[in-house]
Amino acid sequence: MFYDPLAIALAVISANIPDFDHEFKRNHVITIIALGALISCFLYFLGLPYYLGLVIILLGGIFLVSSHRGFTHSILGAFLITVFLSLFLFFGMGLSSYDLDFNNSRNLMILLILIIALALLFLNKRLSPVFLVAIAVLVVAVNMGFIPPLKINLTLLAFSIFFGLCSHIVLDSFTPSGVKAFSPFKDKEYHKKLGVLLFLILMGMFISLFPNKLLFYLNFLGVFH
Repeated sequence: MFYDPLAIALAVISANIPDFDHEFKRNHVITIIALGALISCFLYFLGLPYYLGLVIILLGGIFLVSSHRGFTHSILGAFLITVFLSLFLFFGMGLSSYDLDFNNSRNLMILLILIIALALLFLNKRLSPVFLVAIAVLVVAVNMGFIPPLKINLTLLAFSIFFGLCSHIVLDSFTPSGVKAFSPFKDKEYHKKLGVLLFLILMGMFISLFPNKLLFYLNFLGVFH
């Protein structure tokens, strides 16, 4: 069964997404939008929900209109991208079954396929093979009992995406150019103080949303032994 490895995978993928607002990624973004349109048409003619393709189009549109280190590097941008990617997973799994039971092996396999699709879309060619091998190793480790299985849910998936996106903002806040964290409302550039604050907020969110997982990681590290 697939659990935390997929949440980790989503966080890694999401951490790479904000830089798709860069000029040299424009052709890739246009390809993503075209792919979304193609998927929508294909699903529509099959009589299946075409929302999956529309979500991809909207996601690509965000990168197309955003300047580098602009909206996609803001907290609002991270929130909207989180919503779109969560909907992508939700609708993608819904194509097979609207019973989104994460304990169902079929749904978990579909979820894995969707995450691999995101990796191929948003990770660079050098990182993708390493990433896919790492995910395979993690999944095998869970299945063989080396890592205790942890149930995953839509809240965890969404938080993993948001965490990955915000981690990119945190890291960029430590660069000389900083980040426009409150774009499009403010053009002011923020630096490491905001990065530290945002990191603490993310940790607080994790602890409040998933206290049982914090205990698991502490036990895993031997803190309470």
